[in-house]
Amino acid sequence: MSISHGNSLVGTSGVNGDSFYISPDNTVFMLSDGASGAGKEGKVIMSKLCTETVKNNPFSSSGLSARDYLDKMIWQINNKLIEVSQSRKSLVFGTLVICVVCGDTAVIAAAGDSPAYFIRNNNAVRIAKSKKTYQNLIDLGFFSEEQLEEAVHRLPEHMWSMFDTFIPSVVPAYSYEEIKLEKGDIIVLCCDGISDNISHEFIGENIYTDNLSESVDTLINSAKEKSLKAKGYSDDLTMVVYCH
Repeated sequence: MSISHGNSLVGTSGVNGDSFYISPDNTVFMLSDGASGAGKEGKVIMSKLCTETVKNNPFSSSGLSARDYLDKMIWQINNKLIEVSQSRKSLVFGTLVICVVCGDTAVIAAAGDSPAYFIRNNNAVRIAKSKKTYQNLIDLGFFSEEQLEEAVHRLPEHMWSMFDTFIPSVVPAYSYEEIKLEKGDIIVLCCDGISDNISHEFIGENIYTDNLSESVDTLINSAKEKSLKAKGYSDDLTMVVYCH
């Protein structure tokens, strides 16, 4: 029998721009991260809009394939964010990652840099990784991914998001991955407040299905402690875990 758990902890800003959703039938898992650049109110609007849209459109009654459902959700959210941004006269934006489990198959779609990980036998790998805006420079052979990542991380931290992708966009950019699941496999969705502070290896080694809620809370608190120690502050911290 599959199990799941999610939790979210507000960062030092005091306003949580993250949101997550787990469907009652344990088939849809969503995590949204409103961008700090949208402002304290805007980031909350973004993440709540994502949650409400997915919650109000159940996969089980949609009659769609997993991939078509994910397409519909991302485009619907993207269009709503455009409307809200135009109404507010300021950009309401952020990142979104959604997983649909249908039988023994998981389909993951990610718009932006909130990562998803697949864990088997405590070995975690990133899945559905979105491309950075400089990906074309890598594809053309001008730079390696390592060279550009090193250059970006020499910039002030608040400038890193210039190279990520977000929604809304005129044509939203997002990535897919389909995974065949075996009993005991794990899917993790998390925000960059988690992934920037603890490694995917650490996540894979510290999720225990016999006490899933405690594992999630421990990982979130570990990310918070490392961020506070290294930077003096912490971002919002959110994680959703599904165990097949």
